[in-house]
Amino acid sequence: MKVAALQSSLACHAGGGLAEALDQCALEGVELLVLPECYFGGMPAGRAAAEAVAMAATELIPALRAAAPGLTVVAGFTERAGDGRLHSSAAVVSDGRLLGVTRKLFPREAAFDPGADLPLHHHADTAFGVVICYDCNFIEPSRLLALAGARILACPLNNDLHADVARRWRVRSRSNLIARAVENDCWMIAADVTESAGAREGIGATTIVAPDGRIVSEAPAGEPALLVADIQPTGPSLLEQWDAAQNPAFYSRWLSSVTGRSSAGP
Repeated sequence: MKVAALQSSLACHAGGGLAEALDQCALEGVELLVLPECYFGGMPAGRAAAEAVAMAATELIPALRAAAPGLTVVAGFTERAGDGRLHSSAAVVSDGRLLGVTRKLFPREAAFDPGADLPLHHHADTAFGVVICYDCNFIEPSRLLALAGARILACPLNNDLHADVARRWRVRSRSNLIARAVENDCWMIAADVTESAGAREGIGATTIVAPDGRIVSEAPAGEPALLVADIQPTGPSLLEQWDAAQNPAFYSRWLSSVTGRSSAGP
């Protein structure tokens, strides 16, 4: 299966490059393309900015009509939900149809409301999940998707940060992607932003990681790029071998610890 991840400038879709990326995907027979978080509309600076660019997921379909038949696109955008809430979301679009939407669970941006679901998506017979940016720091979202059957984790990132923060998080961001891939026996496809604007800098953590932690492809630092790689998301998952319930005494202790934390709060 051939997959791709687009590393864009901080301007995201407004900076151009989507048409060229779709053309390259068509030429190379790419089946799954991941775009950065908030690729459409850009990362909003606040609630008013989010309101200005928010849209329903179906409004993305015209922008992706140039995608080749059979190409599934995971596209980050600011979603205005039916209840009026605003989310950092990723739409899954293929052949002019909206297949589903994933909403960021742990937004650090004040503009966004948290999501509550982790839908499993499919490209042909391959199940995949979407984990949006900061959610990659948590163990649980990726693990729940892997337990549900995901063999690929698509990660729209938007590490548009103050330059000092970007430098501190550069190594951690890459390490989180490797950790989530290895501990869940999943392929990781992450698409991020890069370049700089004023005091802002994009980390550019666009990476394709194999389930054993190998970096299959990594975008060059500081410039837009499209990563393309052949992956093999098939075969049985190792998660069944890593079931802690095989040791009932330890598993009971772990459950008690988790329950205690939940009841006690942070």
